[in-house]
Amino acid sequence: MLKKIWKISSLKYIAAFLIPLLFVFFMNQALDNDSWDVIAEGREIVNNGIYYTDQLSMHEGLSVTVQNYGFSVLFYLIYSVMGAPAIYAVMLILNFAVCFIIYKICMLISDKNTNLSLLIMMITDIILALGFVVTRAQMISYVIFLMLIWILELYIKTDKTKYLWFIPVLSLLQINLHASLWWMLVLVMLVYIIDSIKKPKLHLQGYRTKPLLIASLGLFLSGLINPYGIEMITFIFKSYGDVRFQNLIVELRSFSPFRDIFSAFLYISIVLVLAFYIFGEKKNVRVRYLLMFFGFLALGLNTVKGMSQFILVMFFPLALVYKNIKIEKVIDVKVGRDAVMFWIGAIAFVSFAIACPIVVGQIDNHPDDVLVGALDAIEADAEGEDPKDIKIYTGYNDGGYVEYRGYKPYLDPRGEVFLKKNNKKEDILYEWIDLKDGKIKVSDFLSKYNFDYLLVEDTDDSLYNLDEKDYKIIFEDEQRGMRVFKNISYR
Repeated sequence: MLKKIWKISSLKYIAAFLIPLLFVFFMNQALDNDSWDVIAEGREIVNNGIYYTDQLSMHEGLSVTVQNYGFSVLFYLIYSVMGAPAIYAVMLILNFAVCFIIYKICMLISDKNTNLSLLIMMITDIILALGFVVTRAQMISYVIFLMLIWILELYIKTDKTKYLWFIPVLSLLQINLHASLWWMLVLVMLVYIIDSIKKPKLHLQGYRTKPLLIASLGLFLSGLINPYGIEMITFIFKSYGDVRFQNLIVELRSFSPFRDIFSAFLYISIVLVLAFYIFGEKKNVRVRYLLMFFGFLALGLNTVKGMSQFILVMFFPLALVYKNIKIEKVIDVKVGRDAVMFWIGAIAFVSFAIACPIVVGQIDNHPDDVLVGALDAIEADAEGEDPKDIKIYTGYNDGGYVEYRGYKPYLDPRGEVFLKKNNKKEDILYEWIDLKDGKIKVSDFLSKYNFDYLLVEDTDDSLYNLDEKDYKIIFEDEQRGMRVFKNISYR
């Protein structure tokens, strides 16, 4: 058995699947900052049921659509039973599923060119790992997104409609786990419907369209099966069409190849894929792969968040164009190829076996120690009081952990909740931006809310250097740039 596992043909699979995970370990060794408000959401839903007005912040009567309510429940249940390491481990499992499905899709596209499929899968996930493999709902969305493409490719390959019965199920899962990316499924269906029209001169493949239209109807109808109805589907257009909101959140800003090393690397990858495609076999062309490539590229250039879907599909055109290329012959130097493969596979396996328990085991059940210390100081000072009765000022980044600790903050990372067009009450997010920009007087802001405590980072300059007789500092960490002020006039 051991001899069979360690043969060369097995080691290439080990290397291809484990090397991307090593990049994940290197790039991400903690829970995402948004994890804490997701846990708080899940806890609220498990304990009190689905809610339609915000229950987490200090504001009353804010209408809310919890687009990831299903994911937050699963997230909370996993965390409550096994802690943060289990959340990280689930992320690794989902990433493995992403790799496996990409491999299966490429095997279909390339007519079972195993080595090419493994290579594309490995490169795709390495690029994804540089910025998009995180402990967030998007990991489940990647799996569902790729599952849809796999199902559609199986339908085309076999002409069996039985595969299409799974499409409404995927839609149902997507809308109830992470509704903001439900429209990505619609876009994929549209691409495959377009390519079903047989026009050889336009490279449209042509296959049965009617089953796809029926499956698309099922996709849409199942998308309506959720606690918030049509609002779950339309919410994204109200949340992400606002320029001011998009400029605040990094992942919603437009892509720039000069922003950082990752962006530059991704830009170079895009150029290389286009170059390889241009010089490939022109007869191997499928419009659906090109539509997904350029369509999701356009979305990715518009928002950094949208770039992840592009990464998942960016190499599919090459899987078809180079399906007749034998990778093993390209790299065959006739001396030592098997030995090189053996050592790459062995090193990948040993590295993973060592790194996995170390990285997973050190995942903390809290964010950085300073933020924990700040909340501990508030908890000690307010001993005996109900946390839900305490109003705490926080900026955009720290409110999630405040909610996790049971308190009600002014703001948290759920930026869309604090827009008037969503909450139907007040533009709280823009109020916060105006406060930071000096357009609102600090004294007027403090009088409006009468906070019990202010948890302030040094990026909130006017509050961090607060000189008000009614507030005194009860916690400070200058190195981290964080202070907690207590309102002594109301407490």
